[in-house]
Amino acid sequence: MVRRTAICAIAAIVVLATVTTVSGQTVDACQTRSTPIGVSITETTADGESNTFLGLLAFFGGAVGESETAPMHLAVASDKYGCKPIAQTTDKAVLVWRGGCTFGEKAAAVEAAGGAAMIVVTDEAELTPMSCVGNSTVSIPVMQVLAQDGDQLKSGAAKGASVTFKELKLKGSVDLVASFALLAMASLTIVFGAIWSLSDQGFLFKPKSDDDASQGSGGGREGSGGGIEGLEITEMSAAYFVVFASIVLLVIFFTMQHWVFLIIKGVFCFAAVQGLQALFFAVFESGFKALSKDIDIPVFGTVNQLSVPSVACAVVVVLVWLLNQDATWAWMLQDIMGMSFLVNVLRLVHLPNLKVGALLLVGAMCYDIFWVYIQPHLFGRESVMVKVAKGGEQHESLPMLFLFPRLGGNVGDFSMLGYGDVILPGLLIVHNHLFDNRYNESSKPRLAYLVPSIVAYVAGLLLTFLALHLQVGGQGGQPALCYLVPTVLGGTVAYAHFRGDLKEMWVGSQDDGNDPDGEGERLIGTGSTNSSAV
Repeated sequence: MVRRTAICAIAAIVVLATVTTVSGQTVDACQTRSTPIGVSITETTADGESNTFLGLLAFFGGAVGESETAPMHLAVASDKYGCKPIAQTTDKAVLVWRGGCTFGEKAAAVEAAGGAAMIVVTDEAELTPMSCVGNSTVSIPVMQVLAQDGDQLKSGAAKGASVTFKELKLKGSVDLVASFALLAMASLTIVFGAIWSLSDQGFLFKPKSDDDASQGSGGGREGSGGGIEGLEITEMSAAYFVVFASIVLLVIFFTMQHWVFLIIKGVFCFAAVQGLQALFFAVFESGFKALSKDIDIPVFGTVNQLSVPSVACAVVVVLVWLLNQDATWAWMLQDIMGMSFLVNVLRLVHLPNLKVGALLLVGAMCYDIFWVYIQPHLFGRESVMVKVAKGGEQHESLPMLFLFPRLGGNVGDFSMLGYGDVILPGLLIVHNHLFDNRYNESSKPRLAYLVPSIVAYVAGLLLTFLALHLQVGGQGGQPALCYLVPTVLGGTVAYAHFRGDLKEMWVGSQDDGNDPDGEGERLIGTGSTNSSAV
């Protein structure tokens, strides 16, 4: 059991180190806007035929306005990529292709040639906002279209077509229904993790009867009330977390190969199988308690026989998701897998005291602040975190997010919440709930800390959504931990001080009498631990 628990914990730490990423974007002096703006491009050929294409206005350059612009002839740049001086294109909309030089250099070449607008044909699978670097200014509108649309526009240019532009009102960054759905999923995940963790602790600390002891290893089975050894994060491991997460982030950034994303996806699937297996086991045990007994299986040894169908069902769910990742309904399975994985982590990994929790959460917040706001100004002018979150040039998907489709959005348009924004504050909330019930001998759990902690977490997420709506900092996303850590950690400190528990909560119980051998489970990091989960 200890070995299996350790493997689960290691998988959890690897995934969590990778999922502590958020989208962010810096704004250079040459940029004139901080939000993406859609453009309707209407092409009219010489014989009167009309086609409309979707474009995305760059973060720099002029605007097109909400009223349709005057028609302008369409031309293809004499240099396909627009990286060299091009022939005169006075008052024309000029087509160039992505590659060879920066977007700003292309726009400067088109403007120098007298062009009235620039249309960049991208080779990516989707439209992405174009940025510029430095202090140079461009006055003409600059927009981007997909490759297939660029090919049609090129054919129209050969036939003397003209184009007009009109700004589109894109859907806002925040969809209230999707945002509150994410809030509900995140909050329920933490609540389930706290309740289940307390159930495990109650089983472990409750004195065993002779009948229980006679059941052998089956008496310690997993389930809704079955105990499972807990693992504690120590001060050293909390400090290492930020370093390890940064190393993982940089490794992904500098490799950015398909096999790297496959490994991450594999770790996620393994963790999801563990979480789903625990969930199915609890369901099967509650319905078929008489079948909950040990059996011997070659290679695997002694296991509870309900573990066999539990693992089988978990594997089937993960395989269905793997084979249908691009299906419109796949996000539901991913959310279920993610929720089961995170609940299982909250059962396995605990904080020994508030001091370690504060160290972990403040470190994670500083990690977010550095990689979102500071790093792009220090080197590269490109956010490492943003590029990794977007999956690189190939837009590889990282299954480390809660997803919910935006109402009225296109297929594949989701509101997202990273697992790191759930599990890291969740560890402290679970700790608060366990602390509140440390001396509780009744069958009814105390909720004096759980309810205020969840309220603080909800408040932090609402602040994140508000910042996203107000576009604080000009990001396409917000570092949620910058809002969650002050509300959850700050709220915990204030509430514990009000109740007179702050000193005990800060250092933890040195000896709660539940560890007769004086040995606690210590499988994460190094240093002292107060664990009673033997």
